[in-house]
This record gives sequence, structure tokens and C-alpha cells, in this order.
Amino acid sequence: MTLLTRWRDVNLKRVVPLTYLRYYGRHSTVPGLVTKGHFYLNEEYVSSEIFYEKIEDGFWMIALEIKAKQNTRYHFMPKNKAQLYSVNFISGSKKIGYKNGKDINWADNQVVFFDPNASYEIYLKAGTVVKCCRLIYTDVFIKSLTGKSENITSTKDISLNEARATAKAELFLQNRLFNILRYERGMYHYRASLFSTVYGLTTFFLRGSLVEEDVMSNDHKNNGNYAMLKAAKILEAHFSESFPGIYKLASDCNISVSKLKRDFKETYGITPLNYFRNIQINYAMASYRGREKTVKEIASDLGFKKSSTFSAWYKKINNHQLGIVNEFQGSK
Repeated sequence: MTLLTRWRDVNLKRVVPLTYLRYYGRHSTVPGLVTKGHFYLNEEYVSSEIFYEKIEDGFWMIALEIKAKQNTRYHFMPKNKAQLYSVNFISGSKKIGYKNGKDINWADNQVVFFDPNASYEIYLKAGTVVKCCRLIYTDVFIKSLTGKSENITSTKDISLNEARATAKAELFLQNRLFNILRYERGMYHYRASLFSTVYGLTTFFLRGSLVEEDVMSNDHKNNGNYAMLKAAKILEAHFSESFPGIYKLASDCNISVSKLKRDFKETYGITPLNYFRNIQINYAMASYRGREKTVKEIASDLGFKKSSTFSAWYKKINNHQLGIVNEFQGSK
């Protein structure tokens, strides 16, 4: 069936993130309506809404929602010199084709980890609406994140350039990310929520690559997903205050404390308290790196009575983010 379908071929050279930013800026169809890092493209074969963010040095995010206007086959070319790696979370209203080699894998939702040498094809049928979250890492950043000194392509822990089904938790976080990008950009907690979600996606991808498959098959019911989304939004909305407490959080979500603890950790990979502290520390990292505030001022803004308590959490979470894979490997 695929061989008989007529496809519009589009060759795409993979480039450094800054080049993407320049392209979107030049070709945006409604430049008067967009803000920095938010673009609309209306091209011959596709229309797109695109979000671009630099998370930190060596780590970028590109999130796209696109609608295919015709049957399109994208050819992605290698970019060896850039030494960039990416995790790509792809979900569509119809099945999406991914080809690496001879076979085409058709699925509604896929996640793929690409190295700089990757050459692959994506097939989109006309009318397909696709969400794609692309997390891009430099070689140095991915090494520090995984705790590996050798080239990431030499490890057997991560399946390179091979598509797998997206886990429920990853879909959940991807949808949360698009809600943050679209509806919370002007809110004071935007940056912290963004950091927390993209690191959550990174965490779940690494977990899916390093632990048994059944750990990732957390098949939540819709009401469970809603409760976890509500819990995350409550924590994000109150990140400049003290932790609301596990009993109040469970009550506000209309679930038991034990179910909240279990489902929250299955969904986000960490406890509600650690999720809350991650949001606070990510806010602190952005503020401090921009030299906007002192440590004491940041601690006060976040509701810490003592700056030493804040500093302890900062060190703990910062070390966790840099050595996240080692933690999971130790639990295997």
C-alpha cells in the first residue's frame, strides 16, 4: 500500500539549533503575532506551529504541531560535525511512518533517539496532525547527563535510531509541555514548569532505555491521568510557597494519599515533594545563572526559612539531574 502511494519528497539537512531559530524567524507567516521562540509556518506541504527554547547550555527544545497538506516523505540527512543527539517524541492523529533501513514502522506514537550519523525517513499522510517534541543535546551534555565518558554511540543501554512505542507517561508529559508552551508562557512559573517537564521527558526516555519494559507500561485510566495532571499543576502554581503537604494535595485531587504517592511516582518518576523541589531549583538555576538575584533572595522567594536548607536541596537536585542514569543503573 505504501509503495503505491505517491509521496512528496522533502530533504531536510539537520542543523544546529540556532540555525532552526533563524529559519523560523525569517519564514514565520505571522511575524506581528509571534513572540520570541514562538512561530507559525505555512508552507506548500505543511502548516506548523513551532516553539523553540534553550533550556540551558547544551540542551534545547523544539516543539512542533504540524498538519500535512499532502502525502509527504521527509528525508533527514546526517550531520556528523555537529555532534548533536536528540530524543524525538512523535504522536499523530493518524499512523506515522518511520523508516531506518528497509522496513517502515507505522504507529500512532513513537519515540526515537537520533545520533549525528542518523539517516532516516518520516512518512506523513495528507491531513495528519502531528505533535513532535524534540529534545536536543550536545555530546558534552549527554555525556554528563548519562555519566558516561565514552561516546554515547558505544553504549548498549540506549537503542540508537530505532523507534519504540511512546510510554503513557511520556505522552502525558508531552501534552503537558504543549499546554505550558501555549497557555502559560506569560505566567511567573512558566520557566520552572518548562524545565521540570523537559527534564521529566528526558528522565522517562532514559528509564525506558535502561530498565525493564514492564516498568514503562503504566497503563493509567483517564481519571488517574487527570488526577496526576491536577497534582502537577497545583505544585507548579504554588512553587513560590511552601510544599502544600501530601494530605492536602491528595484531598485536592480527590484521591487517597497512597494512590497519589504510587501514581505520581509511576507518572513522573519522582515523589510529589521531589517534583515540587525540582520546579523550585530549576527556577533558581535560571535566576542565578542570569545573575538576577542572590542565593538568599532566591531562597526567600521560594519560601525557604533558611538559605542553608535551600542550598542543600539545590545541591541534591542538581547532582540528581547530572547523574540521573547512574541512579537508574544502580537500581537494576
